[in-house]
Amino acid sequence: MYKKIMVGYDGTKFSDCALKEAMALAKDSGAKLLLVTAPEINVELQAMAPEANELMEKKARTDLDLAAAKVKKAGLTCEAKIVVTASAQESLVETAKKSKVDLIVLGTHGRTGLMRLLMGSTTARVIGHAHCNVLVVRCP
Repeated sequence: MYKKIMVGYDGTKFSDCALKEAMALAKDSGAKLLLVTAPEINVELQAMAPEANELMEKKARTDLDLAAAKVKKAGLTCEAKIVVTASAQESLVETAKKSKVDLIVLGTHGRTGLMRLLMGSTTARVIGHAHCNVLVVRCP
């Protein structure tokens, strides 16, 4: 059974699906949830528009607060964390390891074709580097 489940959350419908699944797992196992968002800082953007990163971090906090409220409304406990980073994948993997989570739950956005080949996805990279199991939730 799981004791601590981390959810990668970015406020999209895909991360909402992941959160819903993680909440169901937490109810079944009695696990604590760790909600993590990792907005990526773009160094070039920061140089041109320093306020853009502040706005991104503010949006991330709002999204995370709304997600935490859903968790608490369901009667579950959670911790919410923002990790501002240059690499979301690295931050999610590192946070999971430091927090000693048993499972990482992520949504998928369904990117396919050339864009997926060229860019990959945060979810795919987390799967390849995580120390624990990763559950990828597809939205209907």
